[in-house]
Amino acid sequence: MKVRAVGWVGMLLCLFFVARPAFALEIIDWEQLVPPLDELQNPYLRLSDAHQQSLYDLWLARETEAAGYGDEDLESLRDTAVAHLAEGGLDADQVLEELDNFVAAANANNSKLVEALNNKNVKIAGYVLPTEFSGDLVIEFLLVPYVGACIHTPPPPANQMVHVEVEEGFITEGMFAPVWVMGKITTELSTQSIYLVDGSADVEAGYQIKASDIESYE
Repeated sequence: MKVRAVGWVGMLLCLFFVARPAFALEIIDWEQLVPPLDELQNPYLRLSDAHQQSLYDLWLARETEAAGYGDEDLESLRDTAVAHLAEGGLDADQVLEELDNFVAAANANNSKLVEALNNKNVKIAGYVLPTEFSGDLVIEFLLVPYVGACIHTPPPPANQMVHVEVEEGFITEGMFAPVWVMGKITTELSTQSIYLVDGSADVEAGYQIKASDIESYE
């Protein structure tokens, strides 16, 4: 009887370990990719509509001149903006600096990642934006949270884009096909190139997944 009991225990243990998956997958959504962010005050919003326009003109003149395209019209645009801001008691250099600081802080927020996810085996749904092919097979793509991201609309923040590598490749049903991606996620910023009708553009992805499996989302 003891031998028989040990035999049954052994069989149950074998069944338990055989039935268990190689690793457990944690289903995550896009909100879980965003950590707590610093609260920011946009200095642009406290200005009147007219002063917002002047600040935009001032910023545009600066950026255009920095790119080497300055001319008399641009200089006049800048001077008019500075004068209009001064009429409202606003120092142009100070307001522009506040705007620059806000943009820098917002960009830093967009690049913050959830480090607790690093090296976890996850399953996440999203839309496929292919970046590299091998024949007809997609071997690398950006997983994005909504249709049209990076193509028809500006790219999402880095913490809302996942760069996915698929060693064996897969055939996609088309650009922005909905899929489930399974695999180990890592928190690592990377720059990826996407190809557009009028050229290419670089975007930043905050997460990486080496996919163990890709499934159609239904």
